[in-house]
Amino acid sequence: MLFPLLLRPALRRRCALLPRLSPLAPVRASHSSSLTPKVHCYISKSADPYTNLAFEDWLLRTSDPNSFILYLWRNRPTIVIGRNQNPWKECNLDMMADRDVWLARRSSGGGTVYHDLGNTNYTVLMPRDAFTRNWCAEMVARALHQLDIPAYVNARHDVAVDDLKISGSAFKLTRNRAFHHGTMLIDADLSRLHGCLHSRNKDTIEAKGVDSVRSRVANLREYSLSIDHSSFCGAVMHEFATKFDCELDGKSDSVTVWDDGSADVAELVRKERRRISQWDWLYGQTPEFIHRFHSHFTWATVFGSIAARHGRISKAEISTSASALQPPVGACKAFAAISRLLHNARYHKDDIRSCLQPLIAEGDPYAIQLCEWVVAQI
Repeated sequence: MLFPLLLRPALRRRCALLPRLSPLAPVRASHSSSLTPKVHCYISKSADPYTNLAFEDWLLRTSDPNSFILYLWRNRPTIVIGRNQNPWKECNLDMMADRDVWLARRSSGGGTVYHDLGNTNYTVLMPRDAFTRNWCAEMVARALHQLDIPAYVNARHDVAVDDLKISGSAFKLTRNRAFHHGTMLIDADLSRLHGCLHSRNKDTIEAKGVDSVRSRVANLREYSLSIDHSSFCGAVMHEFATKFDCELDGKSDSVTVWDDGSADVAELVRKERRRISQWDWLYGQTPEFIHRFHSHFTWATVFGSIAARHGRISKAEISTSASALQPPVGACKAFAAISRLLHNARYHKDDIRSCLQPLIAEGDPYAIQLCEWVVAQI
């Protein structure tokens, strides 16, 4: 039943008096130019996460160093992790496979986020010396005020309403350029979000990468039944245009709409899309980690430790405690064989199962039990 979601009670009381936002800092033009900065908006009609991320990277690398660019885009169901994050620790990869949720890794830092067509992504690219953490977030909060949603920027530079996070963000800096990008939960599948972001290995993997900070989240649809992708994009474009005293609409030369079928766009992003959609980037970029696990079998308690670097197993150890009784001969042989077979294997359930298949084929019941146990931990 949707009627209870028409407006939260606290919101109804405050809609007439939206919270005040501090004035946005004036835009600082690059030292190399005293002219009014160039302003442009790109709107993607593609729902492919690798294409959209590749296009964002192309904008960062090739746009005029003095320009300010707004980029608006959406993806099919996808979990997007930060550049230095561990997908096995951040995501429920089994659930993602069952629900056809893709994995993507972006080039910026920050934590893991969920994308689907109920979520809109925004990116603002600018000269590096004009970058501030709150500039983009404040702009987005002001856009939501246009839609009668009392958003604000919290201490973590996230956009929130009623202490609930509606937008996470991250940034990237290069020598001349910077971008700040974020999500906006409009009508996303929060059940899928929570499920796919709940990893059962969160506490058993010791990783050198960056862990996500978990936050309570909400959809904007809980505060307005009229908001959608189009109205949100329109409000953000209006705020962005107001900042630079320019026009950004469907009739403006400063707005470019593109999709996967645009020949020039396909040529520009094809190589980068191919790179960031492959295993070496999605998984191989993962910083070193160690996965420790154990289970109680009828014949012993068994401990596993798998160390991985660049997504490949550098060392695997399967053992029992020193004080335990001597395990069966078949199990002892399997301990050594598993360690040998897994060396340099990709840390991926299917690859590990394939590597252990010769040992399983030998038919020893202890070896089969141990192999199935190891595969189930990944």
